Amino acid sequence: MRKFLTTLIILLMFSAQVEAISYEDSTFAIDAINQKLRAWKCTPLKIWYAGDECNNAENIAYMNELAAGHGFEQKFTACMVFYSDFRSPPDDGKISAWNPDTDYKNWSWYFGFYDDGTWKLLTWGY
Repeated sequence: MRKFLTTLIILLMFSAQVEAISYEDSTFAIDAINQKLRAWKCTPLKIWYAGDECNNAENIAYMNELAAGHGFEQKFTACMVFYSDFRSPPDDGKISAWNPDTDYKNWSWYFGFYDDGTWKLLTWGY
């Protein structure tokens, strides 16, 4: 599944205008999103980059405000946003945050960039 999603994002990147994020950045983001979805026992359906326009002062300020609220001292200098569609796990009888066997669409994933060259997945949701 990872290979399929990585191929899909590469195709989307080449078919659209050239974006500022690198292949390594997008691969990191896709891997992080897939790991989180797997931990939730959800099935990824589609993952896509929101575009360079999301790397703006307003989003960077939002990310830094969230980071400060979590006690992070280092400031983000850039932001990348991805969206995903995924399917929640079937009903297993346990209480869950998800509606069982449901498709969730346009779930956002915000990554902040530190000047040392690392990205951090900071927040996700609607």
